[in-house]
Amino acid sequence: MISSTFDDIAEVASKKYDQNARKALEKQLTFFTKDNSADDIKQLGLPQVLMFFSSSIAKNNSNEIILESDVEEAFALLRYVLTSDFVADFITKNSISLGLPQTEKKVGRLADLLRIKGDMKSKNNLDGKVSRLISFLEEQKLHQKHIKRLEIELKAAILLFSRLISIGRQSQYKISSSDIDVSYDIVRFLMFKLEPIDIKIMKELYQVDNEKIWRRIPKIVFDQTAHDHLSGTAYAEWENQLPENFETLKKHINCSSRPFVAAIFGYSEIFAAKKEFSRIGTDELSYVLEDFEKLIFGNLNPMIIEDKGVKISFTDLSLDLLSHISKWITTIIINKFGKDEFVFNFSTSVPRQISLLLFMAMVERIKTNDEKINKNHIYKAIIKWTNQLKILAVL
Repeated sequence: MISSTFDDIAEVASKKYDQNARKALEKQLTFFTKDNSADDIKQLGLPQVLMFFSSSIAKNNSNEIILESDVEEAFALLRYVLTSDFVADFITKNSISLGLPQTEKKVGRLADLLRIKGDMKSKNNLDGKVSRLISFLEEQKLHQKHIKRLEIELKAAILLFSRLISIGRQSQYKISSSDIDVSYDIVRFLMFKLEPIDIKIMKELYQVDNEKIWRRIPKIVFDQTAHDHLSGTAYAEWENQLPENFETLKKHINCSSRPFVAAIFGYSEIFAAKKEFSRIGTDELSYVLEDFEKLIFGNLNPMIIEDKGVKISFTDLSLDLLSHISKWITTIIINKFGKDEFVFNFSTSVPRQISLLLFMAMVERIKTNDEKINKNHIYKAIIKWTNQLKILAVL
């Protein structure tokens, strides 16, 4: 047990960066310079926190060295924790709680965090925890340069989490000793138990937090002929085989009451935005369906759904994940366009896009012959979905 613990910590402390990863560290940190001074970023130890996250993620990704993709995932994690008000609940069910930020941009956030200070008790607690860990590493003969690096990065990460916990409970800008305890547990979790898929999903979702992408979506008008045509397809017939409790699922994840047809409408919105269509009728729909089936099924025949039986069943964590994603999409659109525009222009788009994710995840489950939709199926669906959306950002 001791050897395993040492090996895990030593790997985080000593992992090297490839050339692109080092460049990525500097690039990602410029995100904060738009609204904050370099001094604020330095005082909060964000460079060291990002380095600790990068090394921990690279370890949990089983990468021998830190890659650019590890740094990008680490930045997504840092971006998340800096905007979250509930860091104390960061770890639930022995996993990261992927409840994405309800407010993406918090003005003056870093300055507020810097106002939070610790007292002597919290400082002694921090020093004591880190010192015990350092002593353990010295006993195990880890090289001193790696120990020093880990000490600096750990303290920065623990202090950042402690400040976030303090600000989340709206304290009087003071770190308590118990905040240090929780923060230390969090950083140990990141080293030992972090599930890479949680952070990969987070990274993908942040990449479509883009006003240009979503501005293109609600401009599409669907002719009645498109509705009539889809109502006569196998997708509509398969919907009739869904269980009665689907209404409960619909309320939980905010998908459509006709999820398979809505998935095609959701993809139609993306397809039409890419092709610069303003209207989808029967003629355009034939192109949409061809592209849709190529993306979703690849070389498989769509009738695999009928062969395997229509079934929508989730693991608990994957159902919660899809619910969080639904809320996240709604939140970023409201933040960017306001509640009124959301109601008038996006209220049907969000259920369509969630139905699209749901449908893709269901197909991924069928491909793997699994009983229930799990996180891996949703992640594969998200990759396909975000790759399509990101195209809209560069048109």
